[in-house]
Amino acid sequence: MANRTFLSRKLSSNTYVITGPGSDCYLLEGEDEAIMIDAGEAEENIRDYAQTLTDKPVKAVINTHSHFDHTGGNGYFDVIYGTEGIARSAKNCMGADDTKYPLDYKFTIVNDGTVIPLKGRPLRVILLDCHAPGNIAILDETNRMLFPGDEVESGQVLLLPGYAEEMGQIHARHASSVETYHRAMLKLKQFEDCYDMIYPGHNGTPIVKEYLDTYIELAEKIMAGYEGIRDCTSRTYSTTDTHYPYDNANYRRGELKGASLIYCQDLIFDRDYEKADAFPPATPLHVICSKLARQ
Repeated sequence: MANRTFLSRKLSSNTYVITGPGSDCYLLEGEDEAIMIDAGEAEENIRDYAQTLTDKPVKAVINTHSHFDHTGGNGYFDVIYGTEGIARSAKNCMGADDTKYPLDYKFTIVNDGTVIPLKGRPLRVILLDCHAPGNIAILDETNRMLFPGDEVESGQVLLLPGYAEEMGQIHARHASSVETYHRAMLKLKQFEDCYDMIYPGHNGTPIVKEYLDTYIELAEKIMAGYEGIRDCTSRTYSTTDTHYPYDNANYRRGELKGASLIYCQDLIFDRDYEKADAFPPATPLHVICSKLARQ
């Protein structure tokens, strides 16, 4: 039977993007094996599909962060790389039917600066810890590619709180401040001579590396006093989405030259965390996830 779940596109001689339920995922071929970046949210086996694209064995996946649209297919792989922060909530199915996913797996923990030894194209882990707890970007210097997960993209970057890591927890961590995001983008900026294009998790790939400079400029603009609009919607983000902010959560959409940042107006600077314990739940999905936490 023909596959009706996944589509793929060849990005280079040894790299594919796979689209399906959840995030865009990437298949990277090395000399003697291939590795995935992110696993999507399909109930079907994304590893089996990836294997049809290459004659190299596909055994491992790297998670850029813990959200289930990137981790739902983890259990189909033999090795799952992620930080401790990613591992804490990667099995929170965020409203999906957990009986339809293989969730009995363990993580191989990576840290900032870890190099995953894919022969012929070593992959460097860059800890950002911003869009989600423990989230990372993956740098492929050999092929000059940067895979930032949901930290840089052409739709919108979401600065929402961390989803539950234990039952009953509404926010595992406060949302990143705009200052925290700015610091994470400056960290990526240090590697700008090592890649030519950016390969995000959503809303089109690849995108030009100049997006990084625009997001840095946008964050600086917000910290200087610019206030975004209350309407956070876009073509790919709407009030019907369960991860759309409640009105009383005080979120804004800041925009600049095609870059969009969804951020809490009460969390511009790191010093604003002093009052964050009193904030209300950010989105309906945070409430849903508080009942679904598992490790």
